[in-house]
Amino acid sequence: MTSTALVPAAGTAPAVRRRARAEADVRLPGGGRITASAARRLNNAVPRNSRSARDSRWTAYETWCDTYGWDTAEANAVLCFLDDLADRGHPASTLDAHFGTLRMLRAMRRTPLDKVEVKSCFVVISQRRGEEADDPLVEPGPLQADGVDLDELRRTVRTLDRITVRGKRDAAVLLVDWWMAGRASEPARLNLHDATFTVVKVTDPATKKKSQRPALIVKVRRSKADQQARGQEVRILAPDDQELCPLFALREWLDEQRRGGITADTVNDIVKAAARAAGLTPAPTPEERAAEVLAAREAKEAAENAATAEESNAIMKAWRTTRRAARAAIRRITGHSMRRGCIQAMLDAGDPPEAVAVHSRHSPRSTAFDAYRKKKLAWQENPTLALGLAA
Repeated sequence: MTSTALVPAAGTAPAVRRRARAEADVRLPGGGRITASAARRLNNAVPRNSRSARDSRWTAYETWCDTYGWDTAEANAVLCFLDDLADRGHPASTLDAHFGTLRMLRAMRRTPLDKVEVKSCFVVISQRRGEEADDPLVEPGPLQADGVDLDELRRTVRTLDRITVRGKRDAAVLLVDWWMAGRASEPARLNLHDATFTVVKVTDPATKKKSQRPALIVKVRRSKADQQARGQEVRILAPDDQELCPLFALREWLDEQRRGGITADTVNDIVKAAARAAGLTPAPTPEERAAEVLAAREAKEAAENAATAEESNAIMKAWRTTRRAARAAIRRITGHSMRRGCIQAMLDAGDPPEAVAVHSRHSPRSTAFDAYRKKKLAWQENPTLALGLAA
């Protein structure tokens, strides 16, 4: 007997009721529309800091176009904007960031850059990079955060009052962030279910004896290198030194039963504050801050009163070069310093780079991992030493 359970009944199909949307559809810059919910999801897929940077770059481009009589969709407008940034002393990394954003947004607005303009933009950026390399006052390349080694990590932790809830929180953030070689956003996203305390058996490389060691397994639900949110695990063995033990610090904080309130900005602020308290980075005096503000104001006023655009750009370029040289001369400790310091410490200890890259959650094909390696050889490894001529 044939079943008719899946055969639709004869007659008119019931009408589908359309419900009005609470929010109006969003019109796209290049034409067409999408629902407000879809627009919000697409927007939230981009990190907040990236969205702010993207909006800021487009606003700067719009302002430049309005000032000098260009249309934002006009051919070669992006090229001339990048050239003007170079004339005003912006580094090549800034030009590169603006170019990437403007190229993407112009394409989204259905006014993409043609191949000739794209190639010309790359030439301008390359020329600016060469100018930086030839400038004796400027260290070429972007300003990067310095790594924090284990001794400096100890100094930062010792600045905290670990009796208080805030001190326990800050200690847990600093130590977990360092030992997991974390990006600032990764410890900020952790919750109670992402940290697992366990005991594992390990073999001592010297004695070859097995022993049990406390360990921490941290679940990183998503990260910069895991945009698909497949999830990754970071495994940390407890060090013998309790003062630097992330397991001890995390247990202390969890015992207070405090949840939430941690963001990537919070992690960054904790690292910077602890570094200043430990004397790793200088705290500018009120006089130094006032002098910096005054120098900026005088440079901008002089540029505005210059007779020509070329003179104005030269003034701003000189000011930016001086400011960049001053910043490069001062040690930079940010939320990224924990990641850099942990990776450098592991590499210096002789760990295979492949194993370190797995721990730091770098993509197997990532070229960014090389930036974390120290490029300078230690003096005892210097090849001129073998010649017997080194001083």
